[in-house]
Amino acid sequence: MNLDELLAYVATHDVRLTADDAADGGGVRLHFDAPADAVTPDLVAALRTYRSELLDRLGAGPAPERVEVARGPLSYQQDRMLSLINANPPSATWNVSMRLVLTGTLDEAALRTALDAVVARHEALRSRFVDDGDGPVQIVYAHQPVTLPVVDVTGLPDPDRLERAENVSRAVAQVAFDLDHELPLRLQLVRVDVHTWWLMIVVHHIACDGWAVSVMLHDMAAGYRRALAGEAPDRTPPTVQSIDFARWEQRVYDAGTRRRRADYWSTELTLDGFALDLPYDRPAPAVPTGRGRAHQFLVPPDVERDVRAFSVERNTTLFPTLAAAMGVQLARLTGQGDVVVSLPYANRDRIEFAETVAIVACPLLIRMRVDTTATFADLVDQVGMGLFAGVDNMLPIGWIYDRLIEDAGGGSPPMAAVSFAYQSTLNLELDLPGLTAEVEDRPTGAARTTLICGLIPRSYGLEGYLEYALDRLDPATAKSWMDGYLEVLATACRQPHRPLSELTGLPAPVPAAAA
Repeated sequence: MNLDELLAYVATHDVRLTADDAADGGGVRLHFDAPADAVTPDLVAALRTYRSELLDRLGAGPAPERVEVARGPLSYQQDRMLSLINANPPSATWNVSMRLVLTGTLDEAALRTALDAVVARHEALRSRFVDDGDGPVQIVYAHQPVTLPVVDVTGLPDPDRLERAENVSRAVAQVAFDLDHELPLRLQLVRVDVHTWWLMIVVHHIACDGWAVSVMLHDMAAGYRRALAGEAPDRTPPTVQSIDFARWEQRVYDAGTRRRRADYWSTELTLDGFALDLPYDRPAPAVPTGRGRAHQFLVPPDVERDVRAFSVERNTTLFPTLAAAMGVQLARLTGQGDVVVSLPYANRDRIEFAETVAIVACPLLIRMRVDTTATFADLVDQVGMGLFAGVDNMLPIGWIYDRLIEDAGGGSPPMAAVSFAYQSTLNLELDLPGLTAEVEDRPTGAARTTLICGLIPRSYGLEGYLEYALDRLDPATAKSWMDGYLEVLATACRQPHRPLSELTGLPAPVPAAAA
């Protein structure tokens, strides 16, 4: 088993690799965790043979000593995420994985220079996120030259070449980050043929959000153009770095603001209002495997036209229309007339946050009262008003949960069963001279307990996805749920002023939910 074959085996057999420092001072140890039927003599032998290479990929192998240049607090979202990470086994759940398919003539040195400048500019990409004994912190290290490993598969015959390239991509995307030792950025370049390259960029979610991904990609493209022109790289830091944002959060949420906003959520939500009785294929296992999959779909062009036309008529953006349709679909699936959904909010209203690479986005909870005696247009208006009110009363979600638990006299933190996103801020059109670039999301093979549904506007239409846990849902069921969503979207936007109960396939009327 050579290294590429080992990486492919790791990616496809749920073999999880981690590294830590030996307690006796004997260097760095490589650990693996795998299903019993995946542990073979060949695997064990290959792990021993390629130990150094694997440690390098985990960021734990021989490397120049890191020099700390700053240390500061985590944002509230980072703190909550780190708590969830530390409470669960290592998983690629939090990997934000992209593959850039580059077609044309690539200058490898220019690309490496561009990526190096991106990491130099943005502190979050060269930080560790750990508990240092006094609490969770982010530790920023001095910039070191970026390593861009290259795998060349051009010498293989066509079927083997593409299979090998896919295996390398999966191996990069599906290995969990070890935040105690590894920086939150992983890069890999694969030469697929003479004019085709795949650039894998994997970032831990604790260091970025969707907006930050766009910033990184456009910084990279600008740096590539500068390098081709023979200009020096631009390493000018943005106005606000990740630590700066965390400190700003601490200042803005004073006691009075926190109390006033918590009062709003106390009247809007209840602790038991998060439950959704979705018709899963299986109950949740006692110990989740973490295995997941994504169903991808495209909104038909005629449906997209109807969505846009109705949104213009209603004087709203696409987001309330798309979210309201999801609320109706969840009501269809559950028979419930009261639905709580989590919506990621970009939180970039301040101009100084525009170039920040960090997880600035935060969850925004919205309650949809799906009264089928009302019209779809009414529901869209309700969602729009709920979004405005939610933004005006934005709080870290953990504080909202704390208040709801207090109101209920105790209980466990709730969790919205569904997260829905319209990623209109994700700009994936890149200007790379001599190249066409197509940005693809790459599945990590992992899943959270929450269903994550999203829509991304592309040049060719609205692209959608549903990320789900295989422990609970079969691919055919996931597809049928999203087919149902498209049915709701099409029917409701064509007949937005008819009661929901009269629209084909929707559930019988339910009483209007209590305010």
